Amino acid sequence: MELAGKVIAVLEPRGGVSKTGNEWKVQEYVIETHDQYPKKMCFDVFGADKIAQFNIQAGEELNVLFDVVVQVVDFPSKDSNLNLY
Repeated sequence: MELAGKVIAVLEPRGGVSKTGNEWKVQEYVIETHDQYPKKMCFDVFGADKIAQFNIQAGEELNVLFDVVVQVVDFPSKDSNLNLY
């Protein structure tokens, strides 16, 4: 899925150290489309090198390609309060 729109928010970067000792960093952004009924979608850029390379700023017009993955979880049994048995 591809969206064209304007970056309306640049969220605080997050980072840490993996179990193998490698440092990681991720930056999240919110884009708003220019449709009749605008949509807002959050996307992230993973890796300090990619964050620096793209240098995405609030107010910037972008085309973002989303790779949508859906994972289905089959619950064995649940009641109306989503308690699992």
